[in-house]
Amino acid sequence: MAARVNRRIRRRLRWGRVMLALTILIAVCSITIYALSTILTLIISETSPEPGVIHQSFDHISTPSDPIQHIGNIPASAPNEYITLDIGLNSRHAYLIDFDTGRVLLNQNGASRIYPASLVKMMTALVAIEHIDDLNEMIALSEAIFQPIHAANATTAGFLPGDRVRAIDLLYGLLLPSGAECAIGLAEHIADSEYAFVDLMNERAQAIGMHHTHFVNTTGLHDDKQYSTAIDMAILLRYALENEIFYQIITSARHSTAGTALRPDGISFHSTFFSRLQGQTFEGGVILGGRTGFTDQAGQNLASFALINGQRYILVTAGAQSNGSHLTQSPHVDDALAVYASVFS
Repeated sequence: MAARVNRRIRRRLRWGRVMLALTILIAVCSITIYALSTILTLIISETSPEPGVIHQSFDHISTPSDPIQHIGNIPASAPNEYITLDIGLNSRHAYLIDFDTGRVLLNQNGASRIYPASLVKMMTALVAIEHIDDLNEMIALSEAIFQPIHAANATTAGFLPGDRVRAIDLLYGLLLPSGAECAIGLAEHIADSEYAFVDLMNERAQAIGMHHTHFVNTTGLHDDKQYSTAIDMAILLRYALENEIFYQIITSARHSTAGTALRPDGISFHSTFFSRLQGQTFEGGVILGGRTGFTDQAGQNLASFALINGQRYILVTAGAQSNGSHLTQSPHVDDALAVYASVFS
């Protein structure tokens, strides 16, 4: 009897030790799991971006803060806020805004479709600047670039087939003398083809609120499928001026390039716009820069910006017609001077 009791006691002790061991094992596992989860949470919190912050690899892209609110939403003005023009304009389309507030001061067919001509080059330049890390990078101009632009009688900056040119010099050649070879050279370097680069231009247009614009080429050569509006071109210029490189170039009257193998003395560019302006001024302000454009279908176009009594303004005019040659007459520049003078009066 006593032996049977002893066996039962020993059996219970063994089960007790087993249960104790299991309890200890479960506790140790729970503590380990909790510790590991805590460490993992700390690691994730240290390597994850802060709420609302998106880390991108495009550190070279320079854009204004809150671009959609700052650029795309241009508020409408009440009729009594519009400026009064004492003369009729040569341009069929005219759109004037306050740069800082976006307030509309003049809207003459601003939403109607236009052919932008070389105003397209503002988007070409902007997209190129946003995609090039080193503006001193050398870019080769292939011989294939030149034949079609010569056949189309497009304006060139003066570079030669096979030349290797700094990216910054191509940008000046694009915006100052309106060089078509600069546009295509930049496009092929960045996107391998002009066609692929135009896709980037259209994507950028939609992103900044240019919803009535479609690009087909980088040069502004006429194509019925390439169109915009004066309003959209104002949106583009307002956005692009936030980029320091773009602003520096478009406000320059001239630029001398570095020497190349084919152009050892470099090339001196002069701004088509400032050449057209010919030093003309208006009371109360100054025109800081602009980009002209012309085709037979588009007429003479101008996107410009001015400082008047300490306030900045953007004006886009399109569709101006001259009685003589567009090379010797500048009705679009006359319109700009008249509109800016009306702001001061």
